[in-house]
Amino acid sequence: MKVSQEFSILFHLRYDNNNSEGKATICVRITVTGFPRDGFSLGYKVDPSKFNKDAGAIIGKSAEAIEINNHLQHVKSELIRHYNLLKAIDTTVTPTMIKNAYNGINRDKRTLLEVCDFHNEKFQEKVDKDKRKGSSMKKWVTTKERISGFLSSVFKMKDIPLGRIEYSFAEDFFDYLTLTVGIQDNTAMKYVKNTKQLLKLAVQRKWLNANPIEGYACSYINPERDILNAQELSVLYHKEFSIRRLQETKDAYLFMALTGYAYKDALLLTRDNIVKFFDGEDWIVKNREKTWCRENVPLLPIAKEILKKYENHPYCIANNVLLPINSNQRFNGYLKEVADLCSIDKNLTTHTARHTFATTVTLANGVPLETVSAMLGHKSIRTTQIYAKIVASKVSQDMKELKTTFNLIIPNSLLSNVA
Repeated sequence: MKVSQEFSILFHLRYDNNNSEGKATICVRITVTGFPRDGFSLGYKVDPSKFNKDAGAIIGKSAEAIEINNHLQHVKSELIRHYNLLKAIDTTVTPTMIKNAYNGINRDKRTLLEVCDFHNEKFQEKVDKDKRKGSSMKKWVTTKERISGFLSSVFKMKDIPLGRIEYSFAEDFFDYLTLTVGIQDNTAMKYVKNTKQLLKLAVQRKWLNANPIEGYACSYINPERDILNAQELSVLYHKEFSIRRLQETKDAYLFMALTGYAYKDALLLTRDNIVKFFDGEDWIVKNREKTWCRENVPLLPIAKEILKKYENHPYCIANNVLLPINSNQRFNGYLKEVADLCSIDKNLTTHTARHTFATTVTLANGVPLETVSAMLGHKSIRTTQIYAKIVASKVSQDMKELKTTFNLIIPNSLLSNVA
C-alpha cells in the first residue's frame, strides 16, 4: 500500500522451509524512498492459499480471517501514525525509525519543545499559586517561540529530538537570534541561557544523558548605564514644578533613587510595607516583584519627607499606595520632561533611579557591596558587582581630573626633580 510518494507499507508472507504444515508467516515491509527497507513479523502463520497478496489480507469471513485482518488494519494505521509523528519533528524518517516507534523502542525519548511544554506547564502552576510571577512566565513562553522559530528557519523542523542536539546548536541559535531576527546580543544570550536551563531539566528528568550545550559560555556585555551624580540629585531635589504630574513624577523618581526600588516595586508599596525595625528606625520591607527576594531598605530622611508629602494624596488613599505613580510608559515620558527642565543631559528612566541608588547614593559613599546587594534584593552578589565597576570608572574619571588640578598646583618639573 503506497501511503505517500516516498512511504509505503506492504504485507507479505515469509516462507519457512521447516514448517511441516506448509504455512507461512505474515510480515510487514516498510519502505521509504532513499533508505534501506525494514520490517518485522506479525506472528500469524497462515495457509498461503488464503492470503491475498494484492489486498494484503486474508480471504474469507471466518473468525480467524476477521481477527487477522483487523490486526493488519491496526498495524497499518499505527505505522502511518508513527510516520506522521516522526515527519512532524524531523525531515529524515527511515523505515527503521518507524519500526522502532511502533515497537516502543525509544518511546520515552523526548523532544526539545516537549521539554519546553513540560517546564512551562509546571511554571504556570507556580504562577497560579502565586509562587512565581506572570511576568517571568512570559519569558519562558517567548523562549519556546524563539526556539520554534529557529528550528523552523534553520533546521526546517517543527521540533527536534533531544538526542540530536549538539554543542553547535547554541552557537547557531545565537547567530539566528542576532543576525536573522535582529535581537541584541545580551537578549539573545538570555534565550540561549534559558535553553541551557531546559536541557538541564531534561538531564535531571533522565530524558537526556548529558547537556550538550553545558559548556557554552553565555557572556554578557555590560551596557553603559546612566546614573545621576550627587549634584544632579541635588538639582532634582530643589527643583519645584507648578505642573502637578511633573512634580509627582520627580518626587517618585527621587524616592526610587534613594531606596533602590524598581518601578514595579515602588508602584505597589503600601503603608503595610513601612515597619519599625529592630533599630527603631523606619524601614521598607517587601519582596521584589521580579525575583521575590526580600528587599529591606532603611528610609533616608528625604525619602521619608517625600512619603509624608503624599500620605493624604487622594490617589494614594483610594488605591492604598505610598506614591501617585503613573503607568510605566507615561512615567518614563514625564521623566524626559523633568530631565529637560532640570538641564540634566541624561536619559532618565525608571531603571536609572535604581542604578543611581546602587552607585551614587550607596557604593560611592562607602556602603559595603554586601549591604547594597541585600538592599537591592539581588540573589547573587555578582549582580551587584556590575555597579561596583561603574563606581570604579567614576573613581578613575575623578582621579584624572585630580591629576590635572594637581599638576596646576605642583608643576611637573618639580615632581620630576623630587623623583
